[in-house]
Amino acid sequence: MAMTGATMQARWRARAAAMSAAALLVAGAAACAAPPANPDGSVSQAAPLSVHGMAREGSKVWAADLLGGQLVRFDPASGAIDERYNVQNVCRPDDVVVVPGNDLAATCPTQGLVIRVHRGGAAVVLASVGVGVNPIVLDPSGTSVLVGFTYGGDNRLLRVPLDGSPVTTVASGLPNLSGFGFGPDGYLWVPTGGADGSLGTGGIGRIDISTGAFTPLTLSFPAEPARTGLDFASGIDVAADGTLFAAQALNAAAYAVSPITGAATSLGPSPVNPADNVLTLGDGRVVLSSFSGGSVTVYTPSGPGYATPVLAIGH
Repeated sequence: MAMTGATMQARWRARAAAMSAAALLVAGAAACAAPPANPDGSVSQAAPLSVHGMAREGSKVWAADLLGGQLVRFDPASGAIDERYNVQNVCRPDDVVVVPGNDLAATCPTQGLVIRVHRGGAAVVLASVGVGVNPIVLDPSGTSVLVGFTYGGDNRLLRVPLDGSPVTTVASGLPNLSGFGFGPDGYLWVPTGGADGSLGTGGIGRIDISTGAFTPLTLSFPAEPARTGLDFASGIDVAADGTLFAAQALNAAAYAVSPITGAATSLGPSPVNPADNVLTLGDGRVVLSSFSGGSVTVYTPSGPGYATPVLAIGH
């Protein structure tokens, strides 16, 4: 059944408005979280409970499982899991990025933490920055990560050094931000509107991290002339040619967007609804993650459009 905008907003805010409510949700899921390995030492193939932020590592994809309190790496062709770290003893991750040294950095919105996870599984807190921290990306310098806030009233973009040095503010006065990514033009491209953009007012903008300036991109929908925005823009990733790919959480879909004209074209609806974030792969595929459940939609170029098979992660 399709969710209404009001229902989606209520669900999203339930995750954020009260840490106690969110804590109850994830605590109930904790008992179902899979151990990282089977008795024989092989990696557990138990499906994640949710798939939120994602990051590329070679041909594999890392996914943050907020409800399961873990990070998993899977093959976007088969869904097989080949690495996983249960970090719920520290916090519950919602977005993830691979950092120099092949460690992972992740944000934990309900605990307000940014963490570093060493390969092997040891997790350490890099910074406590406040409830609602969510999107994360590697700073171009490679020495820090940039994080933003999806909820909680915070409007900053922060730089969090990987060596534990003090956190600094890159920009403030920003709209609510969700999963974001750098383009080849050097701008940080961000979805805007948050849950309040559930009814067709979700947008896209860019941040110049050298000045902190935010510039909105005016969207148009040539194939949907009545539309002026996205139904909850929840993620942005940028392909090598500069094309923006946006996740629409409500009425789940992925959109290809020109960073020059703002023209947006749907790649097709997703069978997994609501969606959460988006990731582009080097071969033209686009992965759309799910707000709950252990599946993703893999948009695969097929003729003039895309096929949209659902891929179950693990089993």
